[in-house]
Amino acid sequence: MRENNRMCRSCGDEFAVNERQMERLLASPAFAPELRVNQAEYEARLQACGGCPKFQGGTTCMLCGCLVPVIAYLKSKSCPFPGLDRWAASAGS
Repeated sequence: MRENNRMCRSCGDEFAVNERQMERLLASPAFAPELRVNQAEYEARLQACGGCPKFQGGTTCMLCGCLVPVIAYLKSKSCPFPGLDRWAASAGS
């Protein structure tokens, strides 16, 4: 049986989000300040993801496919880890 350990195509270096792209995303109406968590909660979310076995390449959640450094800003989002919202757990820390 062949093992498939390849990363998804979008996890390659050529698809990494750079600072300019992040600034452009965060300037869009979808990331208006009132829709974002505060900086401390954002950092807690990133830290929670950093310890997750489904966090790939420092950017991608392998459960939902999102770019964590982008989506972690949004109040409306939660961690997709089955049975444990790591973001909610980190908010209580």
